[in-house]
Amino acid sequence: MSYLPCELHCHSVHSDGDYTVCELQKKAIDDHLAIIALTDHNTFSGWDEIDDNIIPVIRGIEWTTYYGHLLVLGANDFVDWRDANADNIDEKIKQIKAVGGLVGVAHPFQLGSPLCTGGHWDFNVRNWQNVDYIEVWHKNLYSNKKENEKALELWTSLLDKGYKISATYGRDWHREENTGHYGCTYLDVDDISAKSAMRAIRLGKTVISHGAKFIFRVHRHGVTSAIGDTVKKGNYTFSFFTDLHSRAKNSGDEDIVYNEIKIITNGGKCVLQTRYDERHVRLRLDSGKWYRAELWGTVDGEKRPLAITSPIYCE
Repeated sequence: MSYLPCELHCHSVHSDGDYTVCELQKKAIDDHLAIIALTDHNTFSGWDEIDDNIIPVIRGIEWTTYYGHLLVLGANDFVDWRDANADNIDEKIKQIKAVGGLVGVAHPFQLGSPLCTGGHWDFNVRNWQNVDYIEVWHKNLYSNKKENEKALELWTSLLDKGYKISATYGRDWHREENTGHYGCTYLDVDDISAKSAMRAIRLGKTVISHGAKFIFRVHRHGVTSAIGDTVKKGNYTFSFFTDLHSRAKNSGDEDIVYNEIKIITNGGKCVLQTRYDERHVRLRLDSGKWYRAELWGTVDGEKRPLAITSPIYCE
């Protein structure tokens, strides 16, 4: 199919949200989302109320501990979070992976205790290879700007170390919000299903965005590769697809102006800049490097990234 807008971090009355599961699903439809994940705090009890005829839902949970919040999507069996601590988290993640679950880091730089118990990521992860995604952006994109900048730096540093980790946005959706601006994660899905959404996250086919749909592909010798793929070194043509009106804003009346596209590689280095409406550019890709695309502009006059893709990788 195509990249579709999804929300991967949602709560219901089964933890600390205001919506019933049915209400949450209907709100997601009203918000023009294709797929959501139900990730209540330390409980699966909401799963029994899911009606996939309303909107497909990934069965998930948010491990809410004193050392951080960890998102688990699609696990086929129970893994006990109650004895998770800062130093045994690698073994716990290994158990999640063994039962088919995806592992995500929730809001790693959110303020922690006493404002939000365990909200800051303090787990001592040593094997990041088993982590599937990081919430690079979360919640209100403007009031959480500093936290999101730190999360972007963390993700970039892990990419530099050779880990293939997907970027996601998490609204951490609990209730109706009257102010602020909320984004989405675009997932490259084959069909509108939880299974297809999980596959996209696992394969790194994700884009985080303030709203615009923004993707790229690379072409060489008649072969086309996409976000999340691994390619050989050489000269490539990048093709961009940008739809600035793909998705209405959740709320807010900010003045958003799109200006440019950047190609970013290891160390957060920008190796190419071009206009936001450019369709094709040429660039040499070097071995051992990753490349992601970023759509930049201004929000009320302040310059910032408005969409970021997960990378392609050059072997």
